[in-house]
Amino acid sequence: MMQTDVISIKNDRREFFRLLFVTVLPLMVQTLFMQSISFIDQIMISDVGTDAVGAVGAANKILSIYNSFLYGSCSGCAMFLAQYWGNKDVSAFRKIFGVTITATTIMGTIVTALVLLIPRRLLGIFTDDPVVIELGRDYLVYVAASYFLMGIVFPLNYCLRSMNRVKVTAINTVVSVFVNVIFNYLLIYGKCGFPQMGVRGAALATSLTRFVELIVLVIYFKASKCEVFQSFREIFAFTREYIMSFIKKAAPLIGNEMLWSLGTSIYFIIYGKSGTDALAAMSIMQTWQMLARIASGSFCGAASIIVGNEIGHGDLDKVQRYCKRFHIIAAVVGAVSCVFVILMVKPVLMIYDIAGTEVGRIVRECMFVLAVYVLINPVNSINVEGIFRSGGDVKYITLMDMGSIWFIGMPYTIITGLLLHLDVVYIYMAYIALEIYKLPLGYIRFKNGKWLHKLHHGVGENEGNSVSTQKCSTM
Repeated sequence: MMQTDVISIKNDRREFFRLLFVTVLPLMVQTLFMQSISFIDQIMISDVGTDAVGAVGAANKILSIYNSFLYGSCSGCAMFLAQYWGNKDVSAFRKIFGVTITATTIMGTIVTALVLLIPRRLLGIFTDDPVVIELGRDYLVYVAASYFLMGIVFPLNYCLRSMNRVKVTAINTVVSVFVNVIFNYLLIYGKCGFPQMGVRGAALATSLTRFVELIVLVIYFKASKCEVFQSFREIFAFTREYIMSFIKKAAPLIGNEMLWSLGTSIYFIIYGKSGTDALAAMSIMQTWQMLARIASGSFCGAASIIVGNEIGHGDLDKVQRYCKRFHIIAAVVGAVSCVFVILMVKPVLMIYDIAGTEVGRIVRECMFVLAVYVLINPVNSINVEGIFRSGGDVKYITLMDMGSIWFIGMPYTIITGLLLHLDVVYIYMAYIALEIYKLPLGYIRFKNGKWLHKLHHGVGENEGNSVSTQKCSTM
């Protein structure tokens, strides 16, 4: 190998790890603080009682379904945005962003109305405990405003992420966590002259935090004179071609994410059949499952941004090299996450003060199941949430996710939970089955190269053509 080739390889690696560092670190900080909001809420609410923990957990399942719509919409949008930004097509960037924020704001309005009008009916889907339902109803009424605000905040964050301005979203998240902690302290416990509101205080604190997040983003866009927002008229001047292009890619992801969330919500219903202790334990596990995936989710987010930008640049050889490096990183992240979960078993029992209780027993055993799950999950997620998503391979993503949740996990959960009435820890093992199903599918798809679609041809300056899904044989 010639010296110039060696230098070129070193420079390529240096550039990759520079991009990785400046992207992953802010994403990790953002994800850590974002997930810690749920964790902090849960810790503070646990002082109110087990029923309160179960109520907030049931209410948050409604949030998770709505979150899945936002995530599907915004990640579908991000496929275009990352490639458009790499291709320096600001006009198309604005229009696709306009389609997305319009859709998410409309959905945010609908969800807010539903939780205000029929909160008990919605909570009754997840639990039949009247105390839990009443507490959950109080929570939903006060948290409703946050759902509308999320419909605006989510697409703004994904806009910045696609531009690789993740530091801004990370700083905003850090600010929001501190704001949330302060409001929780004041409103849950009634400190400094504020009323003691319990679960209602936690909900109101969440709504106020979302409002602060939006204010910070608006200030940034105004102060930075961001080029995307130089023309509000162009943002909302999208045509039918942009709407159809968005629907073609985002609709399968929205359906995928919502059906995934619906499937996991059904799991939660089955957990609830095992009693209030199982429901409280699974609420705790839901939070720790998210915390254990912080590193994995951050690297997946970085992969979707970096790979998407490079596809936009058109350097497909570099795309291939970057993807292979992300696969190696995912395996390392899985091993580290597994060790982290095992080490956290005893601290979790102490944090929630549940050692020696039935809730504690369930949580302890499920933590070891979680350790196996996070060992496998990053390898699958780097494909589904990172590489394949950046390449616009929405149909195959849906096959992997929907096949796992409905054809593998659902039968397993119904058999173990409803038919055999096994302990909840065995039901929770469904998550391991999902990951085993995905492993060969992800490997085969990456190797044949059919995941890569160039989305930035056809829609942009020439609005008359729809987005091309031309496959690029780079592997």
